[in-house]
Amino acid sequence: MGTQTAAIDFCEHDEVAVACLECLAMPKKITPPPPPTPRATKSPRSAADKISPLAGALDMSMPVSTADGLIGESTLPARVFPHYLRRGGWVYLRCNDQLQARVKASKVIWQDDRIDLVDPERVLGAGIVIKVDPKTWEHDLSIDLGNLAERQRDGFRYLMTEDDDSITHYMGGRPVADGLDDDDVIDLDD
Repeated sequence: MGTQTAAIDFCEHDEVAVACLECLAMPKKITPPPPPTPRATKSPRSAADKISPLAGALDMSMPVSTADGLIGESTLPARVFPHYLRRGGWVYLRCNDQLQARVKASKVIWQDDRIDLVDPERVLGAGIVIKVDPKTWEHDLSIDLGNLAERQRDGFRYLMTEDDDSITHYMGGRPVADGLDDDDVIDLDD
């Protein structure tokens, strides 16, 4: 059997490279650290920004002028990040005091061209949209909002869809009791 010997590297001073005192005393070239990895944000400013994932526990409804032109779409414009929407949660389209359609949300992405869902003539420009699964559209809904309709005119409203498709509405992070008006007060001392 043959033995292998390691090659010995000599430096410019004709010394063994790893033991040369002159080489060891020379300043080392320091490479700059890599740029920091961009953190995910809930308020992106461009397509280059990394967007936070959906991490809430609720479903949501959003106002639209009409649900007809949106059925089958793969994105729904959002004016602000839906903080409490869960991944795979339902996004309901709210119109004429009813929930008229729903679709499953998958994530929030950036889109360059967005149209306002309440006023289709208004162009919102670039911003975030909710990416939805077009195969999950259900458009034959007609869930009357009743006395909750007045409070749900504008913006996102959060809710929870139970296994039996019953819906619990949320306001301020708490469930809204059915049948109560804003003026009703529950006296817990009685």
